[in-house]
Amino acid sequence: MLYGKKIIALCTSRVYDAGHHRFIRVLNDNISKFGYRLFIYTLNTDLYWNDEAFCAETKVYDLIPYDKIEGVIIMCEKIKSAKLTGQIAQKAREAGVPMIAVDGKIDGAVSVWFDYEKGFEKIVRHVIEEHNVRRPHFMAGIKGNMFSETRLKIFKKVLEENNIEFDEKTMLSYGEFWAKPSRVAAEELCARDELPEAVICANDVMAINVNDVFHEYGVRVPEDVIITGFDGIDEVQYCVPKIATVSVDWVILADAVSKVVFDYSAGSVKAEDIVEVMPELIPNESCGCAAADDNKDRYISKINDSFYEYQDDIRGLYVISMKMQMSASPEDAVKCMQEYLLHDMCCMVRSEIFEPGHNFLKEDLPPAGLKLIYDSYHYDRPITNFDLDEIAPDLEEKLECHAPLIFNGLDFMNKSLGFICYSFKNYDITDYTKTAQINNTVSMGLGGYINMQYQEYLAKQVEKIYKNDQLTGLYTRTGFMRYFEDMVAENIDKGGNITVIMSDMNGLKTINDTYGHSAGDIAIRAVARALRESCPDSSVCVRYGGDEMVAIISEDVDPDKIIRDIDEYLDRFNSDSGLMFKVSTSSGAFVEPLTDKFELGYAVKRADRNMYETKKIKKANMK
Repeated sequence: MLYGKKIIALCTSRVYDAGHHRFIRVLNDNISKFGYRLFIYTLNTDLYWNDEAFCAETKVYDLIPYDKIEGVIIMCEKIKSAKLTGQIAQKAREAGVPMIAVDGKIDGAVSVWFDYEKGFEKIVRHVIEEHNVRRPHFMAGIKGNMFSETRLKIFKKVLEENNIEFDEKTMLSYGEFWAKPSRVAAEELCARDELPEAVICANDVMAINVNDVFHEYGVRVPEDVIITGFDGIDEVQYCVPKIATVSVDWVILADAVSKVVFDYSAGSVKAEDIVEVMPELIPNESCGCAAADDNKDRYISKINDSFYEYQDDIRGLYVISMKMQMSASPEDAVKCMQEYLLHDMCCMVRSEIFEPGHNFLKEDLPPAGLKLIYDSYHYDRPITNFDLDEIAPDLEEKLECHAPLIFNGLDFMNKSLGFICYSFKNYDITDYTKTAQINNTVSMGLGGYINMQYQEYLAKQVEKIYKNDQLTGLYTRTGFMRYFEDMVAENIDKGGNITVIMSDMNGLKTINDTYGHSAGDIAIRAVARALRESCPDSSVCVRYGGDEMVAIISEDVDPDKIIRDIDEYLDRFNSDSGLMFKVSTSSGAFVEPLTDKFELGYAVKRADRNMYETKKIKKANMK
């Protein structure tokens, strides 16, 4: 219980489907009258019974607060994953939370389902017995699918009871429950020498497409061939002719589930009980019956208005996503979300998505909690840490409204980013429909932002490698050239000198041969530090070759003093290092006024020549 309200969690998918939207509206209205509130945890797609594929979007079910809810309703047929519904059920069992399984069977749950078998038998008998069809054809779904095979079994049963012999070759095809396969199957029927008297389809989608193909081939429905579907989707009423079907009435289902919620609380139902809901036969024009009553004009007008509004919104959401991806900071990305299209919602994301220097989409970073980044009710609310126990910002206020809270997972490249909580104050299906596109917008925006930030990080790392020598930290010879031009442009009008100091290490080969290359690396680093420490901060120091270091100085300095400082630095290093070898260098300098005729290559050669003069002197003194 939360703030005096009893919470029911609904686990489902595709809340924007018309029938499912009606189910949610009726269920919520029914239970809210008795102090219940509905939390909806939903996917934007279903999983098509593929339990092997991982979908990051399913992380939304991990948000369910089992310790705070009175029960969980699991829409098995909507989610379409036995593995996932099993995981939800296991957590509910462990928490001692009552379960209702809708259109499925779950151990320990009350089952509420449509009696699809009796519903399908109704329409087969209607065609065979009331329309006296003797040559029917059954368009099944996917071969081997439980629902498809069960409906085929019913088809055969009705035929047998009416003394019609089943001929698989002429009476069976597979439309796979979907548009393209059913159109192919319908075209094959049209190519036969004799058409069947009726095509009984295992679902409405196939019936709609068979009807369309028959129209293209000049086959009249129902005069030449009767067509029927099954499921009762709204689209059957917009076909010409309207398609006969069996309606799995979502309103009746919602009433049945609501009653189970109350009966469970009262103790009049218990786990493992089964509540069956009978589908309704809807005879229609496609079987030769009178047109079923509908509100077609009103629906078409509403769909028309929503369609054009939706097209405008699609473009607006694309712009939001694009701007988010191009943002320079998380705060800038969030500002892009402050649009009228992203209303009645708040967005919580994983804190680690903003970790610099990590590829969030490829690395498994340790969880770092959640951040509330966006709240449409408080645009001025900064990005803050969010405790999942809060469930949603300002939850008590949201629960005062009777409308359900809808939780939708955010994912990008199959990586969970966080979630959005929608709190619409009404049941406008247009809002529900937009949730999928809004989720996609925010997911793409955040995912693109993460990608862009990591690309910038990599670019900076590459640039650092490109311009800085890894051993010494000085500029590389190639990297330095990019910055030398800026130095010249900045100082050329000042009328000063530019000083070039070349410092070359003595005896590197001997150190490498005697003590190893790691010792040589220590010596090279020491010379680099000596040069950098001895030159002004504005100097640019470069590893010009293997053991050659160059400093470019754009201010007036005493080069002889700098060379003395280099030698003194190395003397201190030698006395403190405890190494078996001594590190020393020979240095030379060249000074010239900085004009547009200044040539760096010439200056370095002159400094190099002076350095070799110094090296000769040092060698002579050592003899």
